[in-house]
Amino acid sequence: MAFVFDADVLSTFAKIKKLSLLKRLFGKSYLLIPPAVISDLARSKLPLVKDVLASKIFQHPKLSLQESNLVKNIYYQKNLGRGEVECIAICKMRNFTLVTNDNKAIQLAENLNINVVDLETILYSLKELVNKNQLKQIINDIETKDKVIIINKQEILK
Repeated sequence: MAFVFDADVLSTFAKIKKLSLLKRLFGKSYLLIPPAVISDLARSKLPLVKDVLASKIFQHPKLSLQESNLVKNIYYQKNLGRGEVECIAICKMRNFTLVTNDNKAIQLAENLNINVVDLETILYSLKELVNKNQLKQIINDIETKDKVIIINKQEILK
């Protein structure tokens, strides 16, 4: 199985210094970051986010001609960033799963029959890897360090 990561989830886990959890959670799957997401991360002023690029966890695929054409079509029709669009194009053409927390990207991916994993799904899945107190700390760190509100926090921690 293969998962294509958008910058939002990557930066969230980089900011809380938990990139290694993604590798543990996704196991032996291929974890990919497209070129535009690499560019987004490289422009970040936060050193922790740049740690994603230095990590050996992720592969950096090149887009095929078909994927590049799909990127152009989606980019001009939808109000999404280039990173999200490249992720969607790769997932659509290669039948991979998108990992993002961007609601517009999730909606488009679902309309294109692309499987999606969002931040809350990742947090639910972490229950298999960490204890309740560790998960509570991870959620707290995400909310304070990345300014992301976890809406179903109580449900996740049950």
